[in-house]
Amino acid sequence: MKSRARSKPAARRRPVKGKPAPRAARKAASKEALQRTTYEGSCHCGAIEYSYATALPPGKWVVQSCQCSFCRGHGACTTADPAGEMQFRFVQPEFLRRYRFGLRTADFLVCKECGTLVAAVLLSRRGAHSMINVNSLRTMPRGLPTGKPVQFNGESAEERRLRRARSWTPVSGPV
Repeated sequence: MKSRARSKPAARRRPVKGKPAPRAARKAASKEALQRTTYEGSCHCGAIEYSYATALPPGKWVVQSCQCSFCRGHGACTTADPAGEMQFRFVQPEFLRRYRFGLRTADFLVCKECGTLVAAVLLSRRGAHSMINVNSLRTMPRGLPTGKPVQFNGESAEERRLRRARSWTPVSGPV
C-alpha cells in the first residue's frame, strides 16, 4: 500500500517565523479587508438616491453632528469613509438643489420637493468627495454611534477644503 503525503493548500500554510506569509495568503487578506458593504439612501421622496460603500462596520463609523445653524436646522448627522466609495443617482434631477453657504467650499445636496439634506459634495483637483447625512439612509444600521457635536468655525476655506478632501468619501460617477 502506497503512502501519499498530503500538502496543505497554500492559503492555509502557516508562515515560517521570520518569513512573510505566502503571496496567496497576503492577497486573500487584503481582498478581505477591501470587502465593502453598500448602504442605500435617498431623500424622502426618492428624487435623489445614493449608494455608500464602506468596509467599516457601522459601530466604527465616525458620525458627526455639525453645530452650524444649517446642519442643526436639517437635523444632520454625517459620516464619510476616505477608503469607501459614493455614487449618486439623480432620479428627478429637476428636484436637486445645490446650496452653498459660509465659506462656499461644498455643495449641500437638498431636495427641492421634500426638503431633505442628503449629502454634501466637495469638488477639487483630486476629484469629488462626499459625506452623507446618515438620517437619509433607507435603513439605519445597527450599532451606529450617535453624532458627536463638532464645530469648524476657525477653519479657513483652504483648511476646510483640505480636511474634506482627506476625510470625505471619494465619489464615482455623476455629481
